[in-house]
Amino acid sequence: MGTSRWMRRQVDRRAALRGAALGGGTLAAALAVACGGSDKKESSSTSSGSSGAASTSGTTSSGAGGAASTKPLTGKETLEELRERFHGRQLRTLPGQKDGPKYGGVYRRRNNLPISWDFASPQGALMASHAFMHNALITFAAGDFVPNHNQWTIEGDMAAKWEQPDDKTFTFKLHPGIKWHNVPPVNGREFTSEDAKYVLDVYKKAPAQAPVFQHVDRIETPDKNTVVIKMTQPTAYFLLQQLQPFALFFSREQHESSAGLKSGPIGTGAFIYEQGTNNVGYTAKKNPEYFKKDTHSGKQLPFIDKVDSKFFPDFATALAAFRDKQTDEYYLQTPREIRELLKTNPDAVIQITTPPPSYQPHVAMRLDKAPFNDVRVRRAMSMAIDRDSIIEGVTDGFAGYGYAQDWSYFGQEWPWTQKDVGEYNKFNLAEAKKLMEAAGFGNGFGRTLKFALPTTASGLYYDTFVLMADQWRKLGIQTEIWAPSDVAQVYNQYYAGNFDDLVGTGVAGPGIDPDAFAYEPLHSKSPKNYYLVKDPQLDTWADAQRVELQTESRKKVLRSIMDRDLDQMYRIWGMTPYRIRMRHSYAYNITDEIGAWEPGWGSRGVELVWMNK
Repeated sequence: MGTSRWMRRQVDRRAALRGAALGGGTLAAALAVACGGSDKKESSSTSSGSSGAASTSGTTSSGAGGAASTKPLTGKETLEELRERFHGRQLRTLPGQKDGPKYGGVYRRRNNLPISWDFASPQGALMASHAFMHNALITFAAGDFVPNHNQWTIEGDMAAKWEQPDDKTFTFKLHPGIKWHNVPPVNGREFTSEDAKYVLDVYKKAPAQAPVFQHVDRIETPDKNTVVIKMTQPTAYFLLQQLQPFALFFSREQHESSAGLKSGPIGTGAFIYEQGTNNVGYTAKKNPEYFKKDTHSGKQLPFIDKVDSKFFPDFATALAAFRDKQTDEYYLQTPREIRELLKTNPDAVIQITTPPPSYQPHVAMRLDKAPFNDVRVRRAMSMAIDRDSIIEGVTDGFAGYGYAQDWSYFGQEWPWTQKDVGEYNKFNLAEAKKLMEAAGFGNGFGRTLKFALPTTASGLYYDTFVLMADQWRKLGIQTEIWAPSDVAQVYNQYYAGNFDDLVGTGVAGPGIDPDAFAYEPLHSKSPKNYYLVKDPQLDTWADAQRVELQTESRKKVLRSIMDRDLDQMYRIWGMTPYRIRMRHSYAYNITDEIGAWEPGWGSRGVELVWMNK
């Protein structure tokens, strides 16, 4: 494993980060200088990660950001004030909503080709960014008129209706006349329940989907538009997990062909794939025979004629493209960036969304070997991280504490706070040093740890991992960061469980039901336990919550899993950064929901996008 070119040319930047890593107020300035920005600190004086739900009062009006007020941002707004001002509920009464939706136009978004087009591969979950070319049985509500962007609302996708006649049976009635894309090898033929059965049977053994379909006993097709799924046991998680955009349908003909699913996306979705090149982008055209209508307006979907996804090598290039209206959407990471962008694009529409539990910076360790098989080492490495200074410095205080479990299931609209995630997520360098001494590593490990990062050498995630590594130096821990330009190299090692020491990753799920954060990553027999956790107590609880149909009882079991995981520190958590969605005022229904960002899982909502130019 070699040192990347980035590491050889970025020594000065790391020194700046290291010098400010524990400084709180000086960290933001150091990052700004290191990244080529101003050294003047421009951060809001917020407390990180407040979990109190924002008020639901207030009305919308036109103006900067399309938010509840045209008052300019001063930089002194609190986290709570910004969450309320740019809450998703403001989108439904944006100027121009009464004019649409309109047909025509091109949606120009930011996205590259996926690592693989194969849903049945270990990278199947990463296909979510391209989900608008496929359909599933059910989906989540999306768009400007979703009542609450921080909760899941189930809608029919291929299923016109569904029911659960007993605890172990799910029945789905398909829309009649659904057609595959009119391309070989399916050539526009009708989609039937037999197609659904074939794919669901494949998913029972597919790496990314197997935990969700583990308790599927059999699939029945009493007629061409009816799918009956029989379970071996009651499943509290199964229906909600069908909203995941990796439970999408592909054709038997393509799957069994010599090229397989890697040849490109062929589905029943609103758009048909045209062409694409890695690190350039791809295009998809409108499917003229799409079967769905918009639930809000009643109009035929989709509205736009074409999707043009472009790859940008860095944030600066992507931001410049948005400012010049070469793309229709962009996402920001800090309130300071909002203020700067509104100077050049004052009519841009802003939405602040709770981050997804399934995507946040955290570190996986080789739990099966020393030194990470010692809980004292893991606790020490976690307690040596000053998360408050990282949150303040990297995001201007615009983040919560990290842990992958759906806080909305527990009644919270916004992310976890420090008190939610336990004592070992609290900065305590003195105690961390004591733990390292007790474990026999008072002077470090005597070697340099390999720290693999499947992320670009810039931005919030990378900066977070660099700061973690620099803070570990105070424990005598040395790391070598490996960040290859081809991130698939790191993910392939991570998914296979053959990485060297540490992997800094953002993928902590994915999932929509809490099971995705309880059973899937933590059960010793789960194929998605990439963290190599083997804990009999967690196995017992993870199994128990899967069959507990009473919500309050299930919450108690899930909380026990969360507490045990945080006590043993099987993963080292960073922070949960907020999502700041920005789009031009002529673009509608480009929204983020909890865990469903666009581009990302929110790509399911591309069929709703329309333009008012």
